[in-house]
Amino acid sequence: MSLVERFVSRRCATAQALADGTTRSLDTLPVGVAATIAAFDSDDAVARRLFDLGFMPGEPVVPLRRAPLGDPLMFRVGGIEIVLRRAEARRILVAA
Repeated sequence: MSLVERFVSRRCATAQALADGTTRSLDTLPVGVAATIAAFDSDDAVARRLFDLGFMPGEPVVPLRRAPLGDPLMFRVGGIEIVLRRAEARRILVAA
């Protein structure tokens, strides 16, 4: 297991993080409201892909735009703009 894979697996959400109510999924964050990435609610492969795109725990993220039907969504993270499907954004937990 690589260093990145170990980091990502430690950052995947636990039942406690989901139950305490301090986190919410990124797809529910209103446009223009900044939050901090807390964890991933997904398997290691998806979490690794999101991590590679720049969605790292501790990074600030801001939703910029939503498509007319709500999918896809555009975010600013790490100084770049990235578009994700709603299903992918739902797997990222943030603390506002």
